[in-house]
Amino acid sequence: MTLLHVFPSFGYGGQQSRLAALVRALGSEFRHYVLSLDEDVSARALFDDDAPAEFNTYQMKKSHGLSVTNVLTFRKLISNTNPDVLCTYNWGSIEAVVANRAGARKPHIHFEDGFGPDEISGKRNARRAVARRFALRNSTVVTPSQNLFSIARTDWRLKPDQVLHIRNGVDIERLQVRQESDQMGVTVGSLGALRPEKNYARLIKAFVKADHVKRARLRIAGDGPERSALAKLIGTDPRVSLLGATADPANVYAQFDIFALSSDTEQAPLSLMEAMAAGLPVVATNVGDIAEMVAEENRPYITRVGDNEAFVEALMHLLQNPSARAEIGAANRRHAREEFSLDKMIEAHRDLYLKKANGNA
Repeated sequence: MTLLHVFPSFGYGGQQSRLAALVRALGSEFRHYVLSLDEDVSARALFDDDAPAEFNTYQMKKSHGLSVTNVLTFRKLISNTNPDVLCTYNWGSIEAVVANRAGARKPHIHFEDGFGPDEISGKRNARRAVARRFALRNSTVVTPSQNLFSIARTDWRLKPDQVLHIRNGVDIERLQVRQESDQMGVTVGSLGALRPEKNYARLIKAFVKADHVKRARLRIAGDGPERSALAKLIGTDPRVSLLGATADPANVYAQFDIFALSSDTEQAPLSLMEAMAAGLPVVATNVGDIAEMVAEENRPYITRVGDNEAFVEALMHLLQNPSARAEIGAANRRHAREEFSLDKMIEAHRDLYLKKANGNA
C-alpha cells in the first residue's frame, strides 16, 4: 500500500518524528513517499537506512491566496505517485488538499498538529478556518490534542465522524532516566524547532533570572529560522548553548535534569512526552493540552502564557530542589508509561490507513 505524505517542511519536528516511528513499526506493509514543500528534508536522518520511504522536495510558489501553479503541480504529483492514501500535514499543505479534490480524489487524511505564530491561541485566522472547512469537508482529520479536536469540530465545522483524536506515543524503553546530575551544576534543556512561536527567547531570559548563582546550564536542541536571533541574545554567556538539530533525541534528554517549554502555542508536543518518559520534571507555559499531559505533581510548574515571572519562579524552584526534581520526574515517567503508548498510536494509524484506502473511513 502506497502513502503520499505532503509536509510544508521535513525538517526536524514532532510530526516528522512520529512518521519515522510509524514507518519503522509498520515495516514493508506500506510504502511511503514523502514530499517536502521547501528544500529541507533533514528529518530523513530519523529513518532507518532500509526504511520503505522515498524523499523529494517541491519549492512552492509563494502567494497570498491559492496558487493555480501549485494546485496544478500537486495534481500532477498525486497522479504520478498514484497513492492509495494521500496524507497532508498542517495548513502549509492545504493546496495539495485542494488539488486532490479537483483531480484524482484519492482517499485523504489531514494531520493537524498545531499553529504557527499567525494562528496562536486567541488569534486564529478566520479566513483559514473557512478555507479548512471547505477543503477538508470530505476528508478525515486527525489531531493529537483534545484542544485541536475541539477547534476542528467548532471553528472548522467538520462533521463528528470526520475528526479523530489519536494521541501521540513514545518508546518509553528507549528513553532512559538520567542516573545522576553533573557535579558542575543542573542542566535545563529543551528540544524543538527554533521557530518564533516556540519563544525560546522567553526561556533564555527566564533561565538567566532563575540561575542567580550562575551554576546551571541551558541547552537547546534544534534548528530553525530563529537560530541567529537566539545566538545574538545569548551573546557570550557560557551557560547557554544551542546544540543544533539531532537525530538522537534520547541521548539529548539523558543530558537534562529539567525540561522546559516556553511556547506561545502548542497542542500535544511529542517532545514533552519524550521528556516525561525520560523521567524529567517539566516547566512549561499552559498552552494546548500540556497541563493535562503532565503528572499531577508537575502541574504547579505549568504557568500562564505571558506570566514570565511565574515561569522564572517555577524554574528557580526546580533548580534549587533536587528532591522535587526526582519526585516529579518519577511521576512523569509513570504517567508517560500509562498514557503515551507507542503501540496504541501505531495500531490506530495502521487501522486508519487501511480503512481509508478501502473506503471504510
